Amino acid sequence: RMQGLSSPCEFENSKSRSVIKLSEKSDKLREKVRRFLNKMENCVQRRDRGILADLRHGFSERAQYRAWPHIAPWCDLEKDFQRKIWLTIGAGFSTHEKTADVGNIGWTLRKIALGSETGSYDEKLSSFDGRFRRLLSCDTAVEACRHLVGVIKAAARKNVPINYEELYVDLCYFGERTKKRWASAYWRSEKGAE
Repeated sequence: RMQGLSSPCEFENSKSRSVIKLSEKSDKLREKVRRFLNKMENCVQRRDRGILADLRHGFSERAQYRAWPHIAPWCDLEKDFQRKIWLTIGAGFSTHEKTADVGNIGWTLRKIALGSETGSYDEKLSSFDGRFRRLLSCDTAVEACRHLVGVIKAAARKNVPINYEELYVDLCYFGERTKKRWASAYWRSEKGAE
C-alpha cells in the first residue's frame, strides 16, 4: 500500500490527475509559443527583417543580447534555462521560418537524413547518427540548445520544417522521456514495427 493513499485505485487516480495537469501545462506552453511564433510570422509578412536579424543573434553567446528585447516579454532573462530556450526558438525561427504541425526534433533529423540523394536507407540515417546521439547525450535543456543550432541550420539547408511548438515544450520538459520520444521518431522502422 502506498503511504498516505487509502487504496491502489487512489494512486492510479492521483497519477492520472498529474498527467492531466502536465497536459494542461503543455497546452499553456504551446499557446504561449504559438503567440510568439504568430508575432514573428507577422514580422515576416510585414518584411520587418530587423527583429528577425536581432533574433538570429540568439545563436551567438557574444551577441545574444540583441535578441533580448524580443524575448524579454516571454521569459525571465535572468534565468538561463528560460532565456536559452527562448533564444533557441527565436533564433531558430528567424533562421528557418518553415514550420511543421507534426513531429519532434527526432522526426526533423530523420527527414534531413533521409532527404540525402545518395546512399541506402541505413547509410542515410547513420550519416546523422553522431549528431543525433550528441543531442541525446545532453543532460540539460541548455546543453541541448547548443546542439540544436546545427540541427536547425541543417533543416534550413535541406528545407525540412521544424515543429517549434513541440520543440519548445520538449525543451521545457527536457529529460529521459523527451529523449526517448525523439529517439523513437528518428530510429522508427520505415514500415512501422517489424
